[in-house]
Amino acid sequence: MIRTGFASQIITPERGVGLAGYFNKRPNRGVYDDVYVKVLLLEQEGLTTGFVVLDLCGFSVELFQKLKEELKKAGVDYADNLIVSCTHTHTGPELRKATPESEKCAEALIARTVAAVKDAEANLKESTFEIAAEVYNPFGYVRRFWMKSGKVVTNPGKLNPDIVKPDGDFDRTISAIAIKQEGRIYAILVNLANHGDTIGGDIVSADWFGRMEREIQYQLGDDVPVLTLTDASGDINHFDVTTMRDQTNYNEAIRIGRGYGKIVTDLLKKLQPISDDKLVFKKSAFNIPLRTVTAEQLAEAKKVIETIPAADMDARGDMTSEDLAKGDSLVLRMFAERVLTCEGNEGKFKETELLAICIGSDLAFISLPGEPFNGIARGIRAGSSYKHTIVAELAQGISGYIPMPESFERGGYETEPNGSSADIQTAPMLIAAALENLNK
Repeated sequence: MIRTGFASQIITPERGVGLAGYFNKRPNRGVYDDVYVKVLLLEQEGLTTGFVVLDLCGFSVELFQKLKEELKKAGVDYADNLIVSCTHTHTGPELRKATPESEKCAEALIARTVAAVKDAEANLKESTFEIAAEVYNPFGYVRRFWMKSGKVVTNPGKLNPDIVKPDGDFDRTISAIAIKQEGRIYAILVNLANHGDTIGGDIVSADWFGRMEREIQYQLGDDVPVLTLTDASGDINHFDVTTMRDQTNYNEAIRIGRGYGKIVTDLLKKLQPISDDKLVFKKSAFNIPLRTVTAEQLAEAKKVIETIPAADMDARGDMTSEDLAKGDSLVLRMFAERVLTCEGNEGKFKETELLAICIGSDLAFISLPGEPFNGIARGIRAGSSYKHTIVAELAQGISGYIPMPESFERGGYETEPNGSSADIQTAPMLIAAALENLNK
């Protein structure tokens, strides 16, 4: 029998630490609700693996490596076996790049994560697994739209008369995995596709992920922990462009969190046991090729920079993806500067690993780097040998969008060249590598 153990720690940053998720600096000035690190370990016959879920927009590879080092110093010899992922809240601390303001926050996060892992290890107990899933996600939308111009634009604005149709669809499945100990639900894993960018501003929050947990606990009358493994959501968010309703505020996070919470609690009434006789962990290396550009693109970018003066981006307030769609001069200069960072990228790549945790013959969890478009998750599920394949994005410290190849010629700001972003053919390579690891 598989044993599981859960623990958590608050990782809410001090006032003044910058928040992540937009394109301008946002030193936080308070807290709506705390952000957490949550740990769920799985152990069987000497094999220990599991999940570390952080209420962050993302985190750096350097921070991820430092975390693994500190775990190993603390005697966690299975540190390399942990899927470390982010919910992707846009109102958590900025830890994707090191700054003087974030250094103390990063140190505290590592210490609290190590403590949570050790506590979870101490709580290991025999468990059973049950799952329910439904193809129903009323709060998620494809955020890329074909326009009358013949190009695709990301978040073109509500009720935009030039919108023709969404750029495809996405996997609307919501899955709930209940881990039970001694006949009661001990922890819940939720998997669904959506962004955590409902609030904006400069106040800390776990966004709808945290409000969903609160709603589930309220409905169950029990403080059962809920860990969200965010499905591939690089091209998905919560904005309904058919209405002018304000969807950037804390009340929106509450509305969506409560809605998802009710869906999950309804799923808990339909749970079915899964084959859990064997725990298997799989890992393989994957190199993400870096984005390259042509000489013509470099020349055009240099021309833009020469003609558009630099300006203070932070002075304009929150700069969202809707602002990017408008394409003003500051946006054009920012994208041109990013094009120049691609120079010399030929043959370069980012190293990462793909991790898979498999339970019996029914259930598999797989990590994906960055913010993959949902088509990547659908490609993996289509080729998976497991009945239920759960994808966790933003894993192992890798950030950046991974669009589908056809998306690059269509448009949208996720496809704009950036020296640290994935190259055009990364998506099919990632699908193939994930399936090779999963099905081996």
